[in-house]
Amino acid sequence: MKKTLSTFIAAFALLTSVSALHAADVASGKGMVNQVDAAGGIVNISHEAIPALKWPAMTMDFKVADKKSLARVKTGQAVSFGLSKDPKDGYVISHIESAK
Repeated sequence: MKKTLSTFIAAFALLTSVSALHAADVASGKGMVNQVDAAGGIVNISHEAIPALKWPAMTMDFKVADKKSLARVKTGQAVSFGLSKDPKDGYVISHIESAK
């Protein structure tokens, strides 16, 4: 019984640390699409402040993790998006959708 409990506690601690790491590398944002380069996999967005990253509101280009996600995005569209940290490209858009 003690071995099972110790194994459970160790597994829980590992999952908690992985979840905390993942949460630190992901943030959400809202903004307005200014330009879409579907072939290049880049979208320019004027976004609101992103407190999780301590970013003020600004306009910037973002790479997207999946170029196909830009098929649903148009210039002038209000969007919400998720950011994940890529070791090579910095923060990239992991998902993007029309803002509700």
